[in-house]
This record gives sequence, structure tokens and C-alpha cells, in this order.
Amino acid sequence: MKIFLTGATGYIGSVIAEKLLQAGHEVVGLARSDSSAEKLKRQGIEPHRGDLRDPRALTEAAQAADGVIQNAFDFAADFATAGASEANAVFTFIEALRGSGKPLVFTSGTGGLGDTGKTIYDEETPVPPSDSPTIKALQVRFDTEKTVIDAADVRGVVLRPPNVYGRSGGRAVLSMIRAASRKLGAVPYAVDAADNLWTLVHVDDLADLFVLAVAKAPSGELFHVGARSGLRTQDLAVAMSHGLGLGGRTVALERAELAEALGAEPLADYWSTNSQISGEKARRVLGWHPRHLDVLGELAGPSD
Repeated sequence: MKIFLTGATGYIGSVIAEKLLQAGHEVVGLARSDSSAEKLKRQGIEPHRGDLRDPRALTEAAQAADGVIQNAFDFAADFATAGASEANAVFTFIEALRGSGKPLVFTSGTGGLGDTGKTIYDEETPVPPSDSPTIKALQVRFDTEKTVIDAADVRGVVLRPPNVYGRSGGRAVLSMIRAASRKLGAVPYAVDAADNLWTLVHVDDLADLFVLAVAKAPSGELFHVGARSGLRTQDLAVAMSHGLGLGGRTVALERAELAEALGAEPLADYWSTNSQISGEKARRVLGWHPRHLDVLGELAGPSD
């Protein structure tokens, strides 16, 4: 299959592209600049110039492909702006693919779930309303999910990954924690959050599920991408500290101090919650078998 992939030069997208190529697919990647286009070429990916705000470029690429993976999300922008841009791109893809039955796989996220408490959320768990402006902004992505799932004559599929790690990187909050930790000489977390519980997934396992979703996911389905749950905040902090060469040193900060250290209050709020999801449906329906289950060991290792 010829797959059009947005976000192909990013942390997750580059691994998705790699896995698609390994599976024998042809990959076309959205390139916003000449440097991005050159990077894609070096990866064996055909570049297609444009960005998420360019409906003509998105339409042309989608209609020329056998399927689309929408994976681009601008974490550098405020969440409301990034969510709106993402939603507009999804609408463009649906219109471009309408009547074709081609797959449209949308990358969502768990930030809009808020604090899950000790519950491991599956795809049917009701999401409570929130007074947090950050969570409200992220919950717009759930509206975009519904647009994909309800799209007529398109094989719409949604993947909702949690925190992603692996290959010496991490998405969003984990990358910010790493950066702050290098400056502090210790991994920070909130004083009242040591026993909070998290779900993580390795970027390779996540990318494997994208390949499965493109090939055989039923239309109109949402899949949580939880590989390993029940991971304590403090244990994650200690493991990351070892992985960064900080000797296991951590520091418990008040919320305001944590926000200052991470550079953003929304990230501090998120790192101070519980965030757990199940991956059972993906295992059962798509035959997904995540291999990276020793999360703490991998986070603590020098290769991560």
C-alpha cells in the first residue's frame, strides 16, 4: 500500500514510517520545508510539500495514496490551536477519501482523559467533564476522534496512545521532564504525586500497531494503546534518573516549582495526575503483541 503520513519526521512518525517500509509499504511524508523533505528522502520516504493548513496539498496526497495516517500535532503551539489545526486536517482527509473505503488512521492521545485515578480506562470508560482549561482543550481531540469514527465510506480508525518512550526519546511530557532533569541534576515530580499510576508504551510497539491498523483494523473503531500500566510516578522518576546518568536522584517539588522547572503549568499538572489505559482491545482485535514490557528497566538503561 501507498501510505500518506503526516508528522513523518517527528519522534513517533519517523518510527511509524520505518515500520511501514519494513512491512513492504510505500510511504509519502508531509514536508513543511526543504530540510524536512531532504530528511524524508534519506529515510526512503517520498516527500510531499505542504502543511496541515494547506488543504489542497493534503487532498492531493490523500487521493493519490491507498491510505492516510494523520500523526502531526504541534506540541509547540497552545493545545486549542493545535487541536483546531488537527481537526481541520482530518476533515480535509475525510472529504478527500469519501467513498473510497480507504483507511484513515488518526493519532489521538490520553491527555483529555484527565486524572484516571486508580482505574485503568478502556475504550468504553466514560470520560468525566473537567474544569481544567488544558484538559478541555485536549478533549477537543475526542470530537475529532468521533468525526473519524463516524466518517461514511472511509475506514476510519483512531489510536489513542498514552505516554510514549524509547529510542532515547519521549513524547511531550517525558521529553520535557528529561530536559528539566538535566538542568536540575535530578528528575522532578510533584510532592503529592509519588504514588500516582501511569501507563506507557514503547515507540516501536506503538508503531507496530499503526501497521496493523492500516492493514486490518475494522472501520469506526477506537483503540487504546496501553502496553504496561501500574507504574508509579516516583519509580518512573528514579528509572529516568538512572537513564540520564543522574544516579537515581529525584526531587519532589511543590506544584508551582514543578511548573517552573518544566516550563509549562499544563505539563506540571499532567505529570501530577494518574494516567492509565488498557491495551486489551488492540491485543484481542488486531493481534497486537507489545514486546517492550520492562518499562522501568528500559528507562533506566543507557540506550534509552
